[in-house]
Order: sequence, then structure tokens, then C-alpha cells
Amino acid sequence: MISRLKIALTNRRVQFLRGVIVSLACGMVLAFAGFALAAQQSGRGLRGTFKVHFPKGHPASNAPCPPDQFCGVGRLLGFGKATITITDETFDEISGSPCFAVTREEVIAPTSGVGTLVIDSTGSFCRPGRSGDSHASPSSYGGPGRWDLTYTVDGAGSSGGFAGAAGSGTERASSNGGVGVWHIRGSLSLN
Repeated sequence: MISRLKIALTNRRVQFLRGVIVSLACGMVLAFAGFALAAQQSGRGLRGTFKVHFPKGHPASNAPCPPDQFCGVGRLLGFGKATITITDETFDEISGSPCFAVTREEVIAPTSGVGTLVIDSTGSFCRPGRSGDSHASPSSYGGPGRWDLTYTVDGAGSSGGFAGAAGSGTERASSNGGVGVWHIRGSLSLN
């Protein structure tokens, strides 16, 4: 009877050790997958969506953006919650067109504090259906607007984990009434 008890205890110990070994092996596989993912981050894509509210006669918050900046809030894939701020923007008439040529510099800042990513964009701004030619009052939000831009990453102007980064892509933005939405898509190589 005692020998059967010893065998039963030994079998339970073996089963326990097998469970520990399987758990450790799974943990090592997951850790390796995490390291492989981190290694790929130097050549990942850049994807983000941001929203800005244009308060007019009502409170609207773009927090955590400062109230005196043209800034949107959203998510940057792989970095989580982030803000995008237009730090410089120009609009120039395009001869024979209701559209404008646009240049802008923007700063994308994940709220995690990992750094800031600077992108320089060029393209056009148009109001569909010539709605920009309407005679809306100065207090109107105006008709919808569309920005179609291409960007390049300014690695020298970027900071933290984005310092020295490179990449390029497209930026599509729209405004309708009191809300604007940005969509950023392209490449990002981190050093």
C-alpha cells in the first residue's frame, strides 16, 4: 500500500512538473514573439486616426490638447492614444480652381511620452461641389472641406523614440460642420 502511495505521489509530481515545463515553454515562445515584434518595429507602417472639434457657441474638448492649439486627439497604431497638432500651415490659391495648395507641418505625440513625430505634408484643400464659393455668413462653419496630402517624416525634427525616423505616406482629412477627422497612412522606420 505504501509503495502504491509513493507511485501515486510520484505521478502527481511528474504531472505537475510537466505542467510547469509546458507553461515555461509557452512563456518563452510568447517572449520570443514579443522580441521579434519589437525588432520589426523599425520597419512598421504608420497608421493613425485623429478627431478635432471646432467649438462655436458651445464647449467642446480636444483634451489633452492645449486650448490655444489646432490639435486633434486619436490613436496611433502601436503607440496608443496620441495627439496631432498643426504647427505651421499655408494655403495658396490654385489658378482656375476653387481648391488651395496646402503645406503643413504637424507634430504627432503619443500620450505615453515616447517622443514626438514630425511630419511635413503637401497637397490640396477643396470644398466639394464648389461649396467654398457659397455666400455663407462669417459665423457659419462653412461647407465640408477635404485635404488630400502626402507627407514625409522629419526625423531631425522628431524627438525621443522617433528621433532620426524616416517614412512617407498619405494624409486624408475632412471637416464637416464642427468636426474634423485626420487619417494618416504610410511607412515608418525607427532607428
